Amino acid sequence: MSIPHIGSIRAVKLAKHFHEWANLAEASQLDLQQVIGRKHLEQIHLNISESADDPKIPKGTNAIGCFDALWPQWLKTIPNPPAVVFIRGTIPPGDSLGVVGTRTPTRFGLRVVESVVHEAAKHNVGIVSGLALGIDEAAHREALKQGLLTWAILGSGVDIPSPNENLKLSDEILEAGGGLLSEQLPGTLPFPGSLVARNRLQSAASFAVVVAQCGIPSGTLHTARFAIEQGRRLVVPRPKTPWDLEPQSKGNMALTDQNGCDASILKATGTIARIISQKKPIADVVIRESTEAFKIWV
Repeated sequence: MSIPHIGSIRAVKLAKHFHEWANLAEASQLDLQQVIGRKHLEQIHLNISESADDPKIPKGTNAIGCFDALWPQWLKTIPNPPAVVFIRGTIPPGDSLGVVGTRTPTRFGLRVVESVVHEAAKHNVGIVSGLALGIDEAAHREALKQGLLTWAILGSGVDIPSPNENLKLSDEILEAGGGLLSEQLPGTLPFPGSLVARNRLQSAASFAVVVAQCGIPSGTLHTARFAIEQGRRLVVPRPKTPWDLEPQSKGNMALTDQNGCDASILKATGTIARIISQKKPIADVVIRESTEAFKIWV
């Protein structure tokens, strides 16, 4: 995974074919081509030949590969799983509640977080989110307040949780028995692609995903699309305030529209786009009052 142009899919193919690093290091370009094709072949072969030790894993961080016994079951059932995940603390069990949303929530979004996490506490269900400012931060903090375990899925390495404003929160999550998880190598700073990719892991680790509040466009809508792809329940509150008065809720209105919504809003194509176009509303559970959070479990 530390070699440029490899990626998760190629890493798994190479591991299945060569089994051990020694075998891979001795492979010819032709051997590699038969497994991973020609793209970037020469550079990959050179990098493999020059590579020696595995990347250094920071103390307190565990690396778990897809062939390991500890590989989470919830990662075995999704399209395009990572080849390796890095963990600090504990691993989400897969039956948690995902709570995601905008970095600039209004009172509406924060009330949603409070109500759904309070309801989760009645079922002793932990909370998965992404440590971002706004809704994510509120979800983690409310979980800690309710005595629940909570896990942050990161777009950075787990040794450098992002954003910096929530470093103390990440420590509190670990101290409470939760964890930090990422598919990015330790030392990796977040970038747009990693932040989108981690969204699929947020939904994968959850039995249901609550889009507490989001506008359009929004990275949160990627998580909504992944939830649909992975067969997780998509839970969306519908505000009473018109979105033109509160643009942070425009995504909520679209996801709960009884007439459905344009699949392009969720950046969906192909089969997923057709599935979305047939769902009216897209959300599996629509919450209309803060007292309706119990519907997530009905």
